[in-house]
Amino acid sequence: MNINIIKYQNIEPNIDKSVKLALSSIIIGNTIINKNTAIGDSVVIRGDGECISIGKNCTLKSASTVHVASNFLGTKIGDNCIIEKYCVIHACELGNGVLVGENSVIMDGSIVGNNSVILPNTLVPPRKVFKKNSLIGGAPAKLINKIDLKLYNSYINKNSKKSNEYKLLSDVSYTKHIKKQKLNFKKLNKIKDNIFIAADIKYNCKLTMGSKSSIWFSVNLHSSNEKGEVFIGEGSNVQDNTIINTEGKRVNIGKRVTIGHNVIINGNIEIEDDVVIGIGSILEENCVIKKNAFIGAHSFVKKNTIVPEGQIYAGKPASFFRNVTEKEKAYFSNGQKIYLELSNNYLKELM
Repeated sequence: MNINIIKYQNIEPNIDKSVKLALSSIIIGNTIINKNTAIGDSVVIRGDGECISIGKNCTLKSASTVHVASNFLGTKIGDNCIIEKYCVIHACELGNGVLVGENSVIMDGSIVGNNSVILPNTLVPPRKVFKKNSLIGGAPAKLINKIDLKLYNSYINKNSKKSNEYKLLSDVSYTKHIKKQKLNFKKLNKIKDNIFIAADIKYNCKLTMGSKSSIWFSVNLHSSNEKGEVFIGEGSNVQDNTIINTEGKRVNIGKRVTIGHNVIINGNIEIEDDVVIGIGSILEENCVIKKNAFIGAHSFVKKNTIVPEGQIYAGKPASFFRNVTEKEKAYFSNGQKIYLELSNNYLKELM
């Protein structure tokens, strides 16, 4: 499989020749990657708005997602950073020498200072600021302690090993611009056109997609048998590195739904219209998410949970937090419209 290095709106990623890339990585648009950095399997770096800048000597491990907040906020990762597996780095800034532990999420507008360590399974909320030499953990994230040089080095040494999955950019063939999207999906039923499906998705279940819906890069739709089915309603989006395990049942996603990056959904799930499932969340089987509800980022929704209409559930396990405000409904609606615009742009670029 070729590495996908994709031009977006006439901007091509600027990648130093010394960078090492796994063959399934995706690098898009307004992205700068500096020398001696390594990008792992199924890492998605989507510079389809403001700039993503990744410094020297960094390692981004498998199935992590780096994205921006459209044209509002970019993402900056300093030199000598290590991003562990399954992380989401979203429209934020990491200083030099930052270690981000596995399955962590760093949200819009946050700043993490130099030589800090973010422990695994941490959620850094929007606009949170941590000074240099911080040991950070929790959901939401808190300062646990200042970190001394000895402890910092122990974390770095433990997590600094680079996999042999990487290849030098100069040693591989790659696609600078995918001119035509290949949709050879035998089990795909398109209700109407104007759908966007990233060419690298994996799926082995029945898939039905409504008009203007979208599935983004490195998404995996899985079924243990032929009965598994995913239905995605009109105007909904399933974002990068999300996994849907149908478990041989049906996962129903209504209209204008946003499924954030790196979400995991397990079997027999009903998600009604105008719902937002936050980045890095997990939904166990037999859940029902009623319309206009919001699942907070990095939440764990236990099996058989019913989230009432217009409510916010958050935490591990997720529970009632408060009602969604009218201002938040407008904000979520705007986010869904941004993805409609992005889908249209990608269709023009890649079809």
